[in-house]
Formats: sequence, C-alpha cells, structure tokens
Amino acid sequence: MSIGTNIKIFRKNNGYTQRELAERVGVSTQAISKWETDSGAPDISLIVPLAVALNVSTDDLFGYHNDVVEDEFERVRRALVHEEVFRNSKHSTENYSYLAPYFAEHTRDSRAASQCLKCLADIIVSGEASRRTKDDLIAECERYSTCVEKFSTDADELFRSRFIMSRVYSALGDREKANRILDKIPVTFGDRLYWEAEVAQANGEYEKALDLCKKSFAAKARYISRCIRMAGEIAEKSDKKNGVQIRIEREEYMLRLLNAFLSGGEYLPCRQIFQKHILLVGMCSKYLRLGYTERAIDLAEMLFDGYKEYYAFVRGPGDARSLMFCDNDRQEDKESLLNEIGRYVEKTIERLKKVSDERYTHRIKALLEKYGYSEGENV
Repeated sequence: MSIGTNIKIFRKNNGYTQRELAERVGVSTQAISKWETDSGAPDISLIVPLAVALNVSTDDLFGYHNDVVEDEFERVRRALVHEEVFRNSKHSTENYSYLAPYFAEHTRDSRAASQCLKCLADIIVSGEASRRTKDDLIAECERYSTCVEKFSTDADELFRSRFIMSRVYSALGDREKANRILDKIPVTFGDRLYWEAEVAQANGEYEKALDLCKKSFAAKARYISRCIRMAGEIAEKSDKKNGVQIRIEREEYMLRLLNAFLSGGEYLPCRQIFQKHILLVGMCSKYLRLGYTERAIDLAEMLFDGYKEYYAFVRGPGDARSLMFCDNDRQEDKESLLNEIGRYVEKTIERLKKVSDERYTHRIKALLEKYGYSEGENV
C-alpha cells in the first residue's frame, strides 16, 4: 500500500479527523487530504512527527516489514498447539504462554494481540482464570483489544476482536457493556442476533443461543427474499422491453431459496409461508400474461398443494417442529394467514379458468378437480 493509504488507515485507527491530524503534525487539512489521495507526499522532515502523531513506527508508515519480527512471529505461531483457539479452551493456556511474552516485546503487533485476546477469552469463559480479579482480566483484554483497534488493517481481525471483548464482558457479568460492543459490529459480519447467539453459546447458555440463532436465520430468510423481490420490481420498472422476463427469472430464484428455507422439519412459519404463496400467485399471473401457460399451471399446482399442506398444519395437532425457525406463531396468526392464502388461491383459479387455449384446458380442469376446485366448489 502507498504511504497515503497507510496515513489514512492509521488516522482512522486513532479516531482522528483530517483536521485533528493536521493540527497534531502542524500542517493544513488540505495537505493531509492530498497525502491520503496520493496527490502529494509529506516532506521528509514531517515523517517522524507524522509517525508519532499516528502512534506507529516510520517503517509502519512506509509499509516496510521487519523480516526479523516476521520470522519471530512465525516461530511463535508454529509453536501453538492449536492456532484456532476460538471456542476451544483445551489448549488456550499453553498457547497463551507462547503468545503473551512475544506480545510484551511487540506491543503493536495486532496479529499477536488478536491471538492473545482469543486465548485469554477462552481461559476466562472456561473459569480457569478464577485466581485473578475481574478488573485485572478486563484490563489485560482491553490492552490486546486496543492494539487491534489501533494497528490492525484487517477488518475480519478488527471485528472479531470486538466480538471477543463482548464475550469477555458477558462472561464477567457486564452484559450492558457487552451489548454496546456488539452494536459496533457491522451487519456484514453477522446481525446483532447472531452475535448475541455466539456470546450465549460461549457462555454455555445453549437454549438461549439456539433461540437467538433461529431468530437470526429467520431474519436473513426474510430479507434475502425481500432483496430478490426488489431486484425483480426494479427490473420490471426500468426495462420496458425485457423487464417482466427478468423479474420472472429473479422470482424463480427466490422460489428456490424459499423452498430451501422451508425444507427443514414439519413446522411452517407464517411469514415465510406467506412470502412463498404470494410469490406463486404473482408468478402464475405473469406467466399467463407472457403466454407460458405450462409453467403457470405447474406453479398453480404448487400453490394448491402448499395451501393444502398449510391447511393440514393449522388444523393439525400442533406438535410440528422446524429445524431452523422458532415455533412461536400464534394460532390466530395462522388462521388469518390461512384465510388470506385462500383468497389468493381463488384469484388464481379464476385466472386459470379464463385460459381458452385447448392445449391446456383439459389439464387445468383435471388440476382443479384434483384439489376440489371444480365449478361451484369453494376453496
């Protein structure tokens, strides 16, 4: 990376604005901006003040790597009994005995700090650090975390350390601080429910962890489907010629995902069931408009079969279970959804009955008879 990129990274790691860094170094804000965009470079006389202001070495500023330090860290890393110590306290104490002395001599090495933090967190959660005071343990963990926050340029390492600090605070009884740290982890690294589940699992609260994990899964299933639906709507509105066809392709993709989400266990969660049936109704209508009657009939059969399955579920004994959804829909929600799907089924039946192409009328008639939707029969 260029020196400009390094200046920007280290400035942000220290929490400085460009103005604040400029004041510390004694230059203008415009100079900092030029350096960070590689439109200019700091004068040689400013390198040391700049490094001091950013709490890094001049080698760090220029991106130079100390091969001796690299070799030393590599020797320590190879000595670890099990490098990935997360959730595994078996070897954490031994690994920590290798890592802590190295970090004491290299207090800006975020890799070592990250590993030390993981090891110490495992030791704390396992209860093996009971001889030390809570304040002492927190101070040591915060020392490692601060190093990662200040010197790491690896986003995964940075946000993993935040999760581990949340895990530490939770294990030591400070849930409020644990929750505040979780709020600092971007959703791209897992939503809040997921990270709370991780903390609960690490603390041995398995029932709570599983409940949070399922809620996180349900939220993802919901929003992934929404994103695909929105992409289809955008295509239809922005492309007058091919938009409907593109939207259909998106919806076929969404249907495959919904079927995957709903394939675990016998429990049928209201929100996902509603998404699937609304999708099927819309797809059937579009295919009929486009003249793809064969596919429209296939989807109508899927709709009728799904409605029949959901009817049996709602009217059933109520002991069905899901692998990855929380079984917490109220009975009145299920009944309301059943009635709403029934109305959509009726609309689809009306559309199918309007098909006049003789190549398909016999199959449509047979399909309606199969599910008891012949002329004069109610859904």
